[in-house]
Amino acid sequence: MSQIYLRNRWFEDIPVGEFHVFGSHTFSELEMVEFATRYAPQPEFTDPEAARELRWRGLVATPWHINAIWMRKMVDYMEVYAQGVNDGRRNGAGVSVSALAWLEPVRPGHTVTYTYEIIGKSDKVIRDKWGIISSRNEAFNQYGTKVMSFEIDILAERAGA
Repeated sequence: MSQIYLRNRWFEDIPVGEFHVFGSHTFSELEMVEFATRYAPQPEFTDPEAARELRWRGLVATPWHINAIWMRKMVDYMEVYAQGVNDGRRNGAGVSVSALAWLEPVRPGHTVTYTYEIIGKSDKVIRDKWGIISSRNEAFNQYGTKVMSFEIDILAERAGA
């Protein structure tokens, strides 16, 4: 990740079209089974033997695991990206998620890369100080195949609010 630091990051400073790559993650069988055992205990996610006889013909990551890694990557990336911002503003609370789709299975050994793009900004003002930013979030496996996508609206504090 490049070392780009922000100094001002108000709603007005965030351009539509801004694009980020949050990073990549390689899914191991052990990690997938541990996550699924705890949060989605179904054979296609927890039992490599049984998974061979099911829909995907092998063990796959639970879709929520794919999203949980997105969240971790996003938080880690944004903490570095916004280093040095000390202006008292707060951004980032999500207000809605839409169009969530898990498109292809993620298998042990797959490396998934997560991206984020600002696709819109609302003119609506919330509580006299917040703007709404819409983003498209996608994940691609090592072959360039999209495996997950969704859109999210987040709050961003307006300058001078």
